[in-house]
Amino acid sequence: MKKYLSPILLIVAFAASARAQVQTVPGITAADIRQRLSILASDSLEGRRTGSPGADRAARYISSEFKRLKLSPKAGLYFQPFSFSEHALDSTKHEKTEARNVYAFIPGSDPILTGQYVILGAHYDHLGHGGPFALDSSKAIHYGADDNASGVAGLLEIAEDLARRQVRPKRTIIFIAFSGEEEGLFGSAHYVDDPLFPIESTQTMLNMDMIGRMSDSTLIVQGLGTSPVFRSLVDNLNAPKLNLKYFQTGTGPSDHAKFYAKNVPVLFFFTGFHPDYHRATDTKEKINAGGEATIAKYVESIALDLANRPDRIPFTRPVGDTEQKAASFGVYVGGVPDYGYDGEGLRISEVTENSPAEIAELKKGDVIVKFDDMPIKNIYDYTNALAKHKPGDMVYFTLQRNGSEIKLPVVLGRRKQAH
Repeated sequence: MKKYLSPILLIVAFAASARAQVQTVPGITAADIRQRLSILASDSLEGRRTGSPGADRAARYISSEFKRLKLSPKAGLYFQPFSFSEHALDSTKHEKTEARNVYAFIPGSDPILTGQYVILGAHYDHLGHGGPFALDSSKAIHYGADDNASGVAGLLEIAEDLARRQVRPKRTIIFIAFSGEEEGLFGSAHYVDDPLFPIESTQTMLNMDMIGRMSDSTLIVQGLGTSPVFRSLVDNLNAPKLNLKYFQTGTGPSDHAKFYAKNVPVLFFFTGFHPDYHRATDTKEKINAGGEATIAKYVESIALDLANRPDRIPFTRPVGDTEQKAASFGVYVGGVPDYGYDGEGLRISEVTENSPAEIAELKKGDVIVKFDDMPIKNIYDYTNALAKHKPGDMVYFTLQRNGSEIKLPVVLGRRKQAH
């Protein structure tokens, strides 16, 4: 006869097992990143879907690391609980999803600057066993090794390296692992609306999301236009000679966007989309751990510079960069934008199975240059065009494909229900 552990005992057993597995070394290393990924992208965390036991186990692992590193919590707690409604995703779901951000901080050493904050963030949730945001129909575990176990591994490595240093930075550095990102940036939205540390004293937010698939030393850095100090800073600290791709905007589909909306300067670090994005095949074996270690060291150097400079980090908003929103969760196409594309138009990085985009025969690599008669120069033009329509409308996309221009009819869909 088989014996079964209760959910509480399983969580306790996992936390003890995770602590036993943690055998990191000083410095930011590829070996440590692999070790952290072996926990964060493991079967036992079951894809870390927000509100699930797997996400709870991930949160306990992160908090146990903060505690092991002797990082400070506020009022003895490493968790910031919050809840949100998934009714917009699933009309049959009326109860709230319970979630929590995980955080810790290193107090600043300067008696004046200690009351100013530099935030390092990464979301730890993913898709569980698939669902409406998955780009495949598999019900297997969606491990999310790159999205975003990689960012959390980088966050923990930076936290450990800074915690071991004898000299503390002048400003307080806060480490936050967000939840609810995949469902709609709910964790970061909760933080900026109910901050643990004053938003008006937050100097900058550095976000790591999908930093584990670096190829050809290429790193996308977004948010250069949100402070006049950023461009020279990222260039001057580029000791590893990374091939940096610059983007001015502070908006985007990750947690930094919520801070940018509160006039906080932001930088977003990202190695780009790949064929395993939002699929069950995003596994830890495919992570470029050496490349990720290089990125984490680079991000750490930027954080330290910002934490130690004597003057405030000024905020600017790039010309034409406004907080655009698509038509909530209603209108659905199923073509994933390539946020690393710096050409004119909107390039499709992936096409979701059985989506309006697939039915219309859109393909990966297509560049949308016109939505009906409206020219599309960037993602903001595209979301503005979407916002004017409702599910069931037929529109025409003009595309550039393999050097030719084609026109395809697309019937806009309604986002399918969550599982």
